[in-house]
Amino acid sequence: MYTVKTREEFEGDVKNLDESLKNARLSNVTVVRNERKIRYEFICDKTVTPEVKEMILKEAEKITPPAFSLIEVSVKKIKSNDELINNEIYKFLTTNYPSASIFLKQGDVRSEVFGDVVRYIVRLPKDSSEYLKSVGALGKLNEYLGTKFCSDFAGETEEKESEENISLLSDEVYESELNKVTHRTIKVEQVEIVDDLTMGDLAVYIEDVADGDAVICGTITDISERETKNGKPFFIINIDDTTGRTGGVYFSKKNTLPRIKRLSVGDAIIARVTVGEYNGRRSTTYNKINVCKFPENFVKKDKYKKSAPKNYKNVFPTEANVIKVKSVFEQEEPLPKELTEKEYVVFDIETTGLNDAKDEITEIGAVKIIGGKITEQFTSLIKVNAHISDEIVKITGITDEMVKNSPRISAVIPDFMKFIEGAVLVGHNVINFDYKFIKRFAGEEDFEVKNKVIDTYEMARKYLLVLKKFDLQTIADYFGIVFHHHRALADAYATAEAFIEIMKIKDKEEKAAI
Repeated sequence: MYTVKTREEFEGDVKNLDESLKNARLSNVTVVRNERKIRYEFICDKTVTPEVKEMILKEAEKITPPAFSLIEVSVKKIKSNDELINNEIYKFLTTNYPSASIFLKQGDVRSEVFGDVVRYIVRLPKDSSEYLKSVGALGKLNEYLGTKFCSDFAGETEEKESEENISLLSDEVYESELNKVTHRTIKVEQVEIVDDLTMGDLAVYIEDVADGDAVICGTITDISERETKNGKPFFIINIDDTTGRTGGVYFSKKNTLPRIKRLSVGDAIIARVTVGEYNGRRSTTYNKINVCKFPENFVKKDKYKKSAPKNYKNVFPTEANVIKVKSVFEQEEPLPKELTEKEYVVFDIETTGLNDAKDEITEIGAVKIIGGKITEQFTSLIKVNAHISDEIVKITGITDEMVKNSPRISAVIPDFMKFIEGAVLVGHNVINFDYKFIKRFAGEEDFEVKNKVIDTYEMARKYLLVLKKFDLQTIADYFGIVFHHHRALADAYATAEAFIEIMKIKDKEEKAAI
């Protein structure tokens, strides 16, 4: 019989086995299911004898489920070293928070070992520092370092002057923007050095390139040689990497001119470029160029999609406030299992118009159904760019004045994605209208809405045959639900109550058909 323990409990038991294991850390657990094998990987600052390793193995056997037939234990000796620690800190921040660490250099990380504790300082511009603190990055970094070294970690940031006069976290830039950095790359072949020995063979998709420096590649679609007013040659080069096209200027050097002159349409290059704006137009400058072969088997990867955030930031759910005359939960009859065993989010939106490709969302309202009961509500007005017309004001009651101090949709969408995570989406006539708006704005923030969707309009047409019309007002009247129409949250409540009642009817009909 094995004993269920937490990672911390197991690690504590191992540390108590022998003095040499005092600072041991469980760095990783690897499971090979098809071989029914599990491997516990430890790091330690002392040499561990075979006898002590056998003791760890016996401790591991106590907590390992019997489904595993093979248990392995490894112990790697590693000492906390300033240089190694600094490199890991730099790697972690630049990999996981690329936008916030745009000005971070390896020399900006300093660490010092004090017994079993390592203290470190990361020098960053004020905006980057505040962002890392707001998302708890240092806590995550400490956890990561704890799996790499046999020490506890305590770190802080120190402000330094930004190398560019920009604000990474201005009022108009939200966390979702900072996390949009993608890492889709193309690995080119047969690189021939022209003027950069260190460029390597990896380039980002042209489709993903933002302003700033990048390495891109592609097949030349057009190349022409020109001269400056001083008679110095330069080249206009257009390339295509199948994900996008770009063109720019390359100012040749004396030693690279002969090789660049031999380039022609159909050749492939990999290049360090700087992308920016010149005279109001997007501009690309080729800084360094190497010749290469574009991979024949290249297949474009789907654009990275973010998962729902771990925490709410701008819009927080509150306890449900069921606004109706007749409570559907006061009935003695049991609720259908399909209703109680799944989580549902019923939502509604108000917009500046009916065009799901151009118009904007002015309000989101949603309620969550757990165990067959409405438990939480999520609602927010949304600041829009367009003027809200008099016609829309008459329908929704939402004015420009009401939304002017509200968050933008880019700030609301991440919180809404968290609210709907793992739930079935429900709405009235939702597939043809609300869902399209949500998918569009979620996509703009690099989220993908994968939730299953149920439309109460279609349900009503199937199960409420006594009705001649299937609009929300008619259905609400049929069930005795009172609501103030054309405000998102009120519509969401009414739809949720109607959904519960229709699910009861659906359950009865399905049982009667058996």
